Amino acid sequence: MEGFLNVDLCETADIKHDLRNTLPFEDKSVDEIMAVHVVESFYQWEFPNILKDWYRVLNGKLTIEFTELNATIFLYLNGNEEETQRGHWGLYGDQSVKVDERVVHHYVYEKSELYNLLANTGFKNIKFTKEGINHVPARDWRVICFT
Repeated sequence: MEGFLNVDLCETADIKHDLRNTLPFEDKSVDEIMAVHVVESFYQWEFPNILKDWYRVLNGKLTIEFTELNATIFLYLNGNEEETQRGHWGLYGDQSVKVDERVVHHYVYEKSELYNLLANTGFKNIKFTKEGINHVPARDWRVICFT
């Protein structure tokens, strides 16, 4: 994304890095973090430490786009064939072909659960929105908050 450093495990990333390890940035040295469909790639016990590290380096805005559990289940149970598939993928990621295990979904948050995690980490002005959704608007949300 224009104006951002891509921190990822892929070879084309600006900084190849496993987010389960401490970010290579000084405290309060990052203006903004945008994590688009990243949180689902971690187990429930892993993400709180990642979030604490984001809070450590961040001096500004955090945006997380994520697959929301309740919306995903609703889509899976009530959608047409394509929507049902998108709901299924929301829960597990697309596992129809063998992929790197980091790509599939390990945990899908409810909005309230993610809100509490953000608030308990210290984030403020936590707002959920559908604006700017990149993937599946019927199941996905964005949360924007600040340090």
